[in-house]
Amino acid sequence: MAKPFEDRGLIRREPRTPRRRVLRVTRVEELSPTMRRIWLGGDDLEADFPFSPLGATDHIKLVPPDPATGRAELPPPGGPRPDMRDYTVRRFDPVAKELALDFVLHSHGPAGRWAIDAVPGAEIGVLGPRGTQIYPDFCSDYLLVADETGLPALERFLEELPAGVPIRVIALGASPRGLPGDAEVTWLPDATTLVTTVAGLPFGPESFAWGAGETGEMRELRTHLRSRLDAERVSVRGYWKQGHAGNVPREEED
Repeated sequence: MAKPFEDRGLIRREPRTPRRRVLRVTRVEELSPTMRRIWLGGDDLEADFPFSPLGATDHIKLVPPDPATGRAELPPPGGPRPDMRDYTVRRFDPVAKELALDFVLHSHGPAGRWAIDAVPGAEIGVLGPRGTQIYPDFCSDYLLVADETGLPALERFLEELPAGVPIRVIALGASPRGLPGDAEVTWLPDATTLVTTVAGLPFGPESFAWGAGETGEMRELRTHLRSRLDAERVSVRGYWKQGHAGNVPREEED
């Protein structure tokens, strides 16, 4: 018999031993006009890469190659940190030894520029993950909110939550596409009406809400959700910040 949720904890955190790899593109899939899935493999990719069900927000750090040489150089342990970017682990195939990452295609960051031109054989450095968060599978219903940067994690939730559990999705972006599963999906072109839309949704005492997107927009969403749900039932993060290049500073995430 399952334990009551009070005894299980809603989000279980587990440390990982981070590893260092130089991987190569094995294949590329076009997901939408603005998103691309890139599969990586190579001798450095371990068969036991940490990929846990409902570790939907697990991420690695990418070290883009030198634009002049195309070679990826990993930073020495304890040495200067190069310009790196965090990316959600979308899928891992232990049989084929391939790792999938989804990229929003843009030219204003090193990883985005690399993804635009990536072809089979192209190199990139992959570090981590340092840990994982296992999300609960026993809540009565779920609200998932994400812009394009959060869609890889959102899609993992849709694939990995138990079949039949009620899921409502609010996706932000101008390029709607099919999502896995049979969730109730609402596409909004931007976050202008996001909080108003969420305010019209019912929640119960055992609901769970997750969100990822632009920091300011997610802060407003988090404030609203925590006025209606216990704080432990709300996990909303800023994945990027308007006007800020690179990963969101740690203090901006919560």
